[in-house]
Amino acid sequence: MADYWKSQAKKFCDFCKCWIADNKPSIGFHESGKRHKENVTKRLSEIRKNSAKTYQEEVQVDKEMKKMEEEALRAYMKDLQENPDYTSKKLLEETEKRKKELEDSVRQPKEPEEPQVVKTEESQTASAATTKVWHEAKSDDGYTYYWNTDTAESKWEPPEEGFVSLEEQELQKKQAKLKEEIKKKKKEEKNKRKQEEIRAFKERENFKKKRKNKDEKKDIETDLPVGPAPKPDPYGGWTVVEPKVEEPLDLELPEQEYVTIKVPELTEPEIKFKEKTFSSLADDDSEFGTIKKEPEGGFKKRKLNRGNMRQKMDTD
Repeated sequence: MADYWKSQAKKFCDFCKCWIADNKPSIGFHESGKRHKENVTKRLSEIRKNSAKTYQEEVQVDKEMKKMEEEALRAYMKDLQENPDYTSKKLLEETEKRKKELEDSVRQPKEPEEPQVVKTEESQTASAATTKVWHEAKSDDGYTYYWNTDTAESKWEPPEEGFVSLEEQELQKKQAKLKEEIKKKKKEEKNKRKQEEIRAFKERENFKKKRKNKDEKKDIETDLPVGPAPKPDPYGGWTVVEPKVEEPLDLELPEQEYVTIKVPELTEPEIKFKEKTFSSLADDDSEFGTIKKEPEGGFKKRKLNRGNMRQKMDTD
């Protein structure tokens, strides 16, 4: 196996835009710092300001959309007045009739029920006529033709029922695109706001927990020594060495059944001594024989040991 170097894991702080070692003591030290707390408060204030700005922007977008729709309706009404066809004539006639009916209702009493039913039927037929089925289109050669959306029928001549011009179709497409883009932007902004709110909520909770822990530590009474401070020792103070008791390793060996063996106890035999009494040392009947007494004041005769002496080898 080849040796390789492994770097320490790191974590990126979004508030301070810096890298930290990914362990609990370094993260806690960084989050308890003054700079990190100031950056968190700044981010919270920015989120509040941005939320107010986005709300104002949404209101402005809604106003602009309403203006766009009103201008499109005005342009459509102008086109109907300038280029009147069957549907435009019907619409103008209905508007004029409604105006006259309102004026007559103010001046005269209400009409009976029967003509009202007839008017409602006529209005329904007019509203059905307003839904244009024919659309204007152009062929590859550049000729204009008209096609029906329901029956898929095509004509070269303009239909009497009326049709939707190319300009109106383009306006409708633009309006649909604008609405889709605005919806997408609103969704993205809402998602961003939610994410920022969740992140801010988590930061607040962590900040509150750290504050509580600090307050609890301050409340605990610490017994500090009273009197002059001790001399600073560059090598540190004395500490009691506690020997570490090593726990026995579990080798996970199979257990063996031990049989107790009874060992017989060895008993030493008792030694018995025989006793014999002698009345005197000069007894002839003793086991050691007769003991001759030497005369007092005499010399002991020396015995010659001839075994150590040289003898003659030759005989005369």
